Amino acid sequence: MTPPIHRPAHPPRALSDEALAFIVRLNSGEAQPATLAAFTAWRRLSPDHEAAAREAEQLWGDASELHQDSRSGLIRPGAGRHSGLSRRALLGGAAGLGIAGTGGAWLAGRLGPRADFATGTGEVRTVTLTDHSRVTLNARSAIALDLTAAHRHVRLLEGQAFFQVAADPARAFEVTAGTARLRALGTAFDVDANRGDGSLAVSVIEHAVRVTGASELTLQAGERVRIGPDGRLGPVTLQPADVTLAWRSGLYIAEDRPLADIIAALRPYHAGWIVTRGEGIDALRVNAVLDLRTPEASLAALAQGLPIRVIALSPFLTIVAAG
Repeated sequence: MTPPIHRPAHPPRALSDEALAFIVRLNSGEAQPATLAAFTAWRRLSPDHEAAAREAEQLWGDASELHQDSRSGLIRPGAGRHSGLSRRALLGGAAGLGIAGTGGAWLAGRLGPRADFATGTGEVRTVTLTDHSRVTLNARSAIALDLTAAHRHVRLLEGQAFFQVAADPARAFEVTAGTARLRALGTAFDVDANRGDGSLAVSVIEHAVRVTGASELTLQAGERVRIGPDGRLGPVTLQPADVTLAWRSGLYIAEDRPLADIIAALRPYHAGWIVTRGEGIDALRVNAVLDLRTPEASLAALAQGLPIRVIALSPFLTIVAAG
């Protein structure tokens, strides 16, 4: 009896790259009939060639399901066929996405008059408010201000921010983000909306913060809480300040974090979009120190220790797939 032939779950990387190159050329708008004939002949060379061709076609289909968010301008999964965002623009470069060289002005423009301060891709910026409080914005982040003689209110519109609040007993300092309202109790704290599951994370560095969602609690220095999209507060956990604030130095310290959170943290530093596909991939646990400033190298490092593959369709679209 002939033993069964066990093939790898995915085609060899070299064949995947060749197939992707064919797909991009075929959909460039300039392909000749000879290109299609060459691709047809190429995919018939072996079962691995055919598998690579099918994979490339699936990835091209995935790209059609991306859209440009009308509020933030970011590239997001879903509803791509009705968004007006072409795959050719997505693969072609930052100019096609309208993000090249614009920095925070691009994000602020997308968010309209609500954004008083915003950062662009890979940009970290610290601003001093009129009350002398300081706010450090992570990449692709934006805030709107409402500072009056009676109150101080900041809304985190996008991304992540670290707040160092100036003392003013006569005016409370409040931050709203998603469904949560945060009141500073003398304090320095971090608010992170760059999370893979759409939740919000609040971490206190100094003093305390009153957190209000579906319920309310007071978070002390060194504590962290997750707030779900529905406003539910998760359990309070401990997190050292150096882990919370590593992003200010361009690093991400992952301590048993899901891969979805790591990808979400890398996205604001990538010129285009990073998409995950494959069952269970977002839940993979990660322990690593990664450089946010070099997302491609960080993804490559993750692929060395996790069952994932990193597929760069172009410099502006990277797919992280189950491997």
